Amino acid sequence: MRKVALVVAAAVFAPSVASAQTVAPLQAPNATAAGTTGFAVHPGLEVFAQYALRLTNTDAGVQTDNVFDVPRVHASVAATYENVRARVVLEAVRSASEGSLLGVAGDSLILRVREAWGGWSSPRVDVRAGVVPTLTVPEIESAWGLRAVAASSQEATRMMAPADLGLTARMALPRGLGAVAVGVFNGEGYAQREFNRSKNVEGMVLLRPAPGGALEPLVFLASAVFGSSGAGDSQANRATGAALWRGTRIRAGLTFTWAWGVDDRGDRNGWIAEGFVAAEPVQRLLLGARVLRWQHDAGVDADHFTNVVVTAGWRVFRPWEVYLAGTRQIVGSAALQATPASDFWDLRAVSRVVF
Repeated sequence: MRKVALVVAAAVFAPSVASAQTVAPLQAPNATAAGTTGFAVHPGLEVFAQYALRLTNTDAGVQTDNVFDVPRVHASVAATYENVRARVVLEAVRSASEGSLLGVAGDSLILRVREAWGGWSSPRVDVRAGVVPTLTVPEIESAWGLRAVAASSQEATRMMAPADLGLTARMALPRGLGAVAVGVFNGEGYAQREFNRSKNVEGMVLLRPAPGGALEPLVFLASAVFGSSGAGDSQANRATGAALWRGTRIRAGLTFTWAWGVDDRGDRNGWIAEGFVAAEPVQRLLLGARVLRWQHDAGVDADHFTNVVVTAGWRVFRPWEVYLAGTRQIVGSAALQATPASDFWDLRAVSRVVF
C-alpha cells in the first residue's frame, strides 16, 4: 500500500515518470514524503468572534462586565486517497490555565491539536485512530447546529468531551436505518493527558425509524460510556438518550444524560436534561432556543443550574452568519455557594465564518 501522509500547508504532487525521449529535471529532495502520492487535500477554517455583556447577580449587587472575545478558531486540513482518510484540526486557546494570569508570552492565544486522526472508510464502515471525535457529543451538537451560540449541554457541563485520544469504529445499518458505533479512549478528553491506566469505552446506537418517508429526519440516539477519570481512577460512567429531528429548515431535540461520577468523585451522581429547537423559517433567518437543566449533584436538590438561551441570526453570505443571543442562568443555593458568579444574564453579538 502506498504511504499516505498529511501536509498542512499545501499538497505538492510528485512529477510523472519521464518517457524514454525526455529527462525529468533535477529537484531538491523533500524533507518528508507528505504530499507525494497525489491524494486530495481539503483545507478548512472556522472563526467565532463575539462581544459579550454579562450582568452577574452578587451579594453586593449587579456586576457588569463586557469583553470582546474569539471563542473558537479552528484551522483544519483533511486528506483522502481512495478509502484512506486523515484530518488535522488546530484550535486556538489561551495559554494560561484557569486561575492563572500568565502563560506563554503573557496569556497569548496559542494553537493546540483538537483532532489528528487517520482512518479507513467505505459507504458502510468508518474506522479512525488518533485524536478522534467521540461519539455522543458530535451527534447532539450537529443536531443543535448553533455551536456559535452555545456548546452542546454535555460539553458545556464537562460531563463528556467532544474529542479524545483513541479509536472509533462506525457501521451504517442497512436500508438507511441508522448506525452503530463503538470507541475506546483514554477518557480524560483531548485537552488532558491520561491520569490513570484505565480506558473508557463508549457505545452508541442511532436509529432512523422511517427512512425515505416524511419522518426521515427523526433519529433516536442511545449511548453509554463506561470508564473512569482522574488519578484516583474515579468512576465516570454516562448514559444518554435523545430524540433528534434533523430537518432542512427545522432541527430539534430532547436529550437526557445520567452521570455516575461527577468532578472526579465516583460517589456523586448527576444528570442533564435539555430541549432545543433551531429553525430557518425564511431563507437566511436563523432562530434558536434551548432550555437546559443540570443537576450537578443528584443527592442535593439545591445543587442545580437552569440555563436558557435564545438567539436570532442572519446568514449574510453562505460562509458568514451573525447572531444576537441572550442567556439567563439561574442556580440553586448550593450551586451558587460553590460558584458565586454563576447567576447571570448574558447578551452577545456573535459572528461565525466557516470555509
